[in-house]
Amino acid sequence: MSDKLINVNNLCGTAESASVLGVLKQRIHTLRKRDDFPKPLVILAATPLWDKDELIWFKNNWKKTTTPEVTTTQEVTITE
Repeated sequence: MSDKLINVNNLCGTAESASVLGVLKQRIHTLRKRDDFPKPLVILAATPLWDKDELIWFKNNWKKTTTPEVTTTQEVTITE
């Protein structure tokens, strides 16, 4: 944990972090693997805690990659 003072109103768990970033909670676990994602201030038994300001900085600088479109259906012609 850093030595800077943290406003307790700026603490975000996984659910709050997902809300700040506009993603699902499950996405936070994937984003945590990125080198540029903010490190938690502390990891509690229930959740890691992040500084909201750091999450907002990440969101503003996040280069989202697009996922290729996946087609789940395919046209099939059956000949007899």
